[in-house]
Amino acid sequence: MKKIFLLIGLVLLVALSGCVSDHEHDDEHEHSVEIEGSEMKILTVQEVADLWEIDAEILLSRIITEFDFKGNYTVDTVLEDMRDEYAFSPAQIKDMAEEIKAGS
Repeated sequence: MKKIFLLIGLVLLVALSGCVSDHEHDDEHEHSVEIEGSEMKILTVQEVADLWEIDAEILLSRIITEFDFKGNYTVDTVLEDMRDEYAFSPAQIKDMAEEIKAGS
């Protein structure tokens, strides 16, 4: 009986916290590299490019163009620093990397 209450409590906790979402679950499997957004934010453009095995200069150029950045960024810039100018989602960078990889 105690296990049933624990199981019900766990299911309710997950449902109420919004941690489980079909959309979030789908996003995890759309990318060839599995990495959390919080981990992505602390990477440089070069490190992201290395993970996807793509050219860092192309990724950087795409990010700058997509978000119309005015700052001076290099492949050594950390994504979180770029987010100071525009708070993009790490998933958007994942999508860009996937598109670049698919095109090469």
